[in-house]
Amino acid sequence: MNEPIDIKTKKIISQSVKEGFDKSLVHDALQRNIIMHWDLWGKLQSVWMNRAYLTFKDLDKYVVLIYLIQDCWQQAADRFEYYSYEEFYSTDKVVIDKINLIKISTVLNIPKETIRRKVNELQEEGVLFREGKKIVITKSAYDYQKPHKALEALSVFLEKKSKFLQGETWFGDSLTRNEIVLFIKKYFTIIWLRFLKLQIPFLLRHRKNFGDLETWMIWGNIALHHQKALYKFSEESIIRDKQKIPNIADYYSSVSNVNIIRGVNASSISDITTIPRATVIRKIKWLVKQNLLKRNKKLEYIMNTKGKANQKIEKNFLTNQYFVAEFVTDFFDYYKNSNFKP
Repeated sequence: MNEPIDIKTKKIISQSVKEGFDKSLVHDALQRNIIMHWDLWGKLQSVWMNRAYLTFKDLDKYVVLIYLIQDCWQQAADRFEYYSYEEFYSTDKVVIDKINLIKISTVLNIPKETIRRKVNELQEEGVLFREGKKIVITKSAYDYQKPHKALEALSVFLEKKSKFLQGETWFGDSLTRNEIVLFIKKYFTIIWLRFLKLQIPFLLRHRKNFGDLETWMIWGNIALHHQKALYKFSEESIIRDKQKIPNIADYYSSVSNVNIIRGVNASSISDITTIPRATVIRKIKWLVKQNLLKRNKKLEYIMNTKGKANQKIEKNFLTNQYFVAEFVTDFFDYYKNSNFKP
């Protein structure tokens, strides 16, 4: 973790920082609560993606915008400049000194011409404009991506993680949701920059497996339905004293194979995601063709374990586990082991 920064002076604070938490211990603790852990992560992603699609109707465009904002915050961080939630969203504009389309294309794995087109569309929508080689992100962009619901969902997620970890002798007391919200808002660009460094690669890995983020979003809603069924089954198992919690290696298989009484229909997915029903149906046909989904007699869809791509999806799930645990570790290090004062 980088040395903490004094927001008022914008200077590096020269002091010793307590030893950070061991990421492997955090990862192991989360896996012992894997069903609730991943249920909360799924809800966080659902809030994030539904809001993004509702606003832009184009998830690649949204990824380009949040990458530009991440780049802006990183440039500020390199100058030891960090801003609270109120400070950042009270500014009239944010200037990115130089935009490199080739770099963005490489990082996001989107063709350069597509990046150029998305930037032009954002410009036409008044989200940003060019000043020579600079990109100016306007105040309207803040309204587009201001994370009201995502911040609340992330705080709920982290509050539950702290409760998972409070039983560990090395962690200490858990944190309340309000404490987490206030901390994130106080050190907003520090924490949200770290979150975007988790989130953007997370989205890119899914897009690689599904071809586009809208398809992943549609499949993900059905996977979340399975996850909820597994969560309910685990709760009932506790009551019967016959609980069998899947380990990390078996978790994806457990979600895919859980007994589903009712699936999810195309109209419901469209209502939840705001993706047009015709688009949902078209994407579902592809997922069915790939044997990633199957339809029951009620025209409802459930996960299908026969698809070859399930192996890649499961591998991606295991990869994501470590990156999520790393983010959780870094957040609690910021809160508990640095000079950032709550």
